[in-house]
Amino acid sequence: MGNGFDTVSVRRATKSDIGAIRRVLAANAADASLFQQSGHRIRRDLDDFVIATEDGRPVGCAALHRHTRANAEILAVAVDPVAHSRGVGALLMRACLTETARSGATFVWLATAKPEYFARYEFRPMTKWTLPPRVVLRKFRLVFEQPVRRWVPALLGRHTFMRLPVAPNSGVPTPSQ
Repeated sequence: MGNGFDTVSVRRATKSDIGAIRRVLAANAADASLFQQSGHRIRRDLDDFVIATEDGRPVGCAALHRHTRANAEILAVAVDPVAHSRGVGALLMRACLTETARSGATFVWLATAKPEYFARYEFRPMTKWTLPPRVVLRKFRLVFEQPVRRWVPALLGRHTFMRLPVAPNSGVPTPSQ
């Protein structure tokens, strides 16, 4: 099977995709590093989401949330397990990074339990205290929307915070091999 780049496309999410985003996130619920998001939160932040489809079927999602004009966060990067290892995650990351560069944001970051994956995109570890306090508070609120069993690991540092400085018009980083 190929890498999926020829048959998978990424587009902005629409209201009709809310259920699909929830399904893709739920399909990855066993991955404790991926925070689940309520339908209410997805609906509220729908403009942040992109969705990957294959033959019209949703196979992945990701979100780019702008905290300020310069500060953007990539989150909710999830691929349906049936589409793993086919390049869907790379396409979702490329879409988020392209939007980051297009929007003029100069600081993009994420929190992950899989730093080796995001290091392929030149993300480097940082301290969460680099972020503005209101952004850290938003992340803490999301922790408490998770199942109780995930609270302590999330609060005690299971996630690595990573950043990628983005120079305007610098192009989009691609994964290292």
